Amino acid sequence: MTVDREALTRVVAIANGKGGVGKTSLATTLAGLAAAGGYNILLVDLDPQGNVGEDLGYTGAGGSDEGAGLVTALAARTPLTVTLAQARRGIDVICGGERLDDLSGLLLARHRQGSRVADILAEPLSQLLATTDYDLVVIDCPPGEPNLQLLALGAARWLIVPTRGDAASLKGMTRIAQRLVEARANNPDIELLGVVLFDIASSATRVKREISAEITRALGGVAPLFEHTIRHSIAATDSRRRGLLIHEHASSLEGEPFWRALKEGRQPSNPGSAPALAADYAGLVHEILTRISALEAQQDPALA
Repeated sequence: MTVDREALTRVVAIANGKGGVGKTSLATTLAGLAAAGGYNILLVDLDPQGNVGEDLGYTGAGGSDEGAGLVTALAARTPLTVTLAQARRGIDVICGGERLDDLSGLLLARHRQGSRVADILAEPLSQLLATTDYDLVVIDCPPGEPNLQLLALGAARWLIVPTRGDAASLKGMTRIAQRLVEARANNPDIELLGVVLFDIASSATRVKREISAEITRALGGVAPLFEHTIRHSIAATDSRRRGLLIHEHASSLEGEPFWRALKEGRQPSNPGSAPALAADYAGLVHEILTRISALEAQQDPALA
């Protein structure tokens, strides 16, 4: 297989080995806020549950193919195509869903035959990105399908791990760390961008310190935590039920619009009357995009 790693430098995988830790919410909101800030986004749903469609409101509306196009492209080694163009302004989606269960079985069969599966997504995705102008690609990974996780990590430049502080979530994070080590055999470029804490108040310094120590042990001494955390809020459930992202559900912002600050590469200065959860995400997305840019500039001073 021919993989153009240069084309994959802005691919971010969101993964944890346990479900219910905020993975899809982070993937869709990162895509949504970055797009609102002027980024051109490709969102890839690798989860058979297809919850990206719930967040963006296209589930049941006839727009999703439940992952059929993605399965066909990867199984037959044909070009990847966008399923939903402009699902939101600035966001194209390659849909996931129940048809990805077929892909999982195919990958397992190839793995048992000794075939390498890590580049099966990386190759067609690099070809798509070489000819399409996306500023960021976000991959939402499934929690319990190791071969699908390996596909994402084989194609990604950066990994973000969302986690809660409970033992099951931290154990899921350890499983993703194991996938990360496995993926590096074929994708030495992949790096852990950071860990996002969910259901932890930003003021909970002691709790964050204890979880940070646990995460560091789980990831073998490398655990860059993001400063911004995402609090627990029933608004997240209500937002998904409405098919809206949290910043869309927060119908208006007083003062400076958050998207203007993101577009100019700085943190929003005044979230105004936006719900606290939307403000959490706005700060986190700014931190994620800033960290990517800073690391790129370290590796290539011409990008500074």
